[in-house]
Amino acid sequence: MAAPESMASAEPVRKPAAYEYRSRLKVGSLPLIHIVRGVDPSTGARPPAIGVIAIGQVAMGVVAIGQLAVGGIAIGQAALGLGWGVGQLATGILAAGQVAAGALGSVGQVALGPQPLGLIEEGGPWAAVAWLVGGLVLALCVWRRLHTLGPLLSARTVAAASISALRDGWGRVVARVVSENQLRAPLSNRPCVYWQSLRVGPGVHVQEKAGGEILVADDSGAAHLDLSGAVAFIKNDSYTELPAPDWSLYMETFLAKGDQLFVAGPVRLEPHPDSSPALYRGGAVSPVFRGEGDDPVVITTQSPDQLRAELRLGLGLATGLMLAATIAFFQHAATLGLLALQP
Repeated sequence: MAAPESMASAEPVRKPAAYEYRSRLKVGSLPLIHIVRGVDPSTGARPPAIGVIAIGQVAMGVVAIGQLAVGGIAIGQAALGLGWGVGQLATGILAAGQVAAGALGSVGQVALGPQPLGLIEEGGPWAAVAWLVGGLVLALCVWRRLHTLGPLLSARTVAAASISALRDGWGRVVARVVSENQLRAPLSNRPCVYWQSLRVGPGVHVQEKAGGEILVADDSGAAHLDLSGAVAFIKNDSYTELPAPDWSLYMETFLAKGDQLFVAGPVRLEPHPDSSPALYRGGAVSPVFRGEGDDPVVITTQSPDQLRAELRLGLGLATGLMLAATIAFFQHAATLGLLALQP
């Protein structure tokens, strides 16, 4: 990727502008604390912080703090809380903010719900409406994420105990990159075997990558990853972003020798010059992961257990929001019925 002059004159190695922290202490497979700042170079979207305590521009957790926060206790510009919601736009059983919709009570400049307290007060099941819409949108996001991660998490993909156990069809393995670093990431100038960059801005969306094939291995043997085909590369923790003068944003992520990868998708045994004939009775063949069309190879540095836990939390929150909305609607209808019966 051709770098602008302002980038070329900068230091050869730049510190990442993005930041991510996961606490070692976990509850199940979820980190106790997850903090995220930055952009996912593979999609251009803000990756969510997902944990028991989640802090990020998009946050989901038991306690969620962010510009968009969804959780049991949500604090943010837009806070969708099952219990408490605090923010400029807040929803919860109890809510406080500039615009607050509470199922039981709300405090704000605009207070919505059965017990409002504010400059502008309005009754009605507003919290239920917000919960329902939020739950549906969150469920859609979880479904899309599950669709992307399908090869990694689906029962259709048989997990091989080792690379030597792979056969034609679908496979899933854990291995380390053993290819030598022969590339340089365009923004950070770090040595790598593969890089992917994205430039986004007003009317701009340009994605580039380099690194056609890499070799990964475990104790039993080696496999090839064909990165020139259909690949769903889930963000590596090593990534960099750099603002440009035209209001666009350059982002990159990369893989380097020694990185541990979780790989899943279509795999074939194919002849290869550096294959080891000792691995297979059929001769000098090697497993090659190669995606095509709607069947990409999924490559990530994040544990499938962690990804499953994140999806379960998202699905749990979506279910909780829609269930809370249903209960709130029934309560509102019952209240209206009782008022209608009064003389």
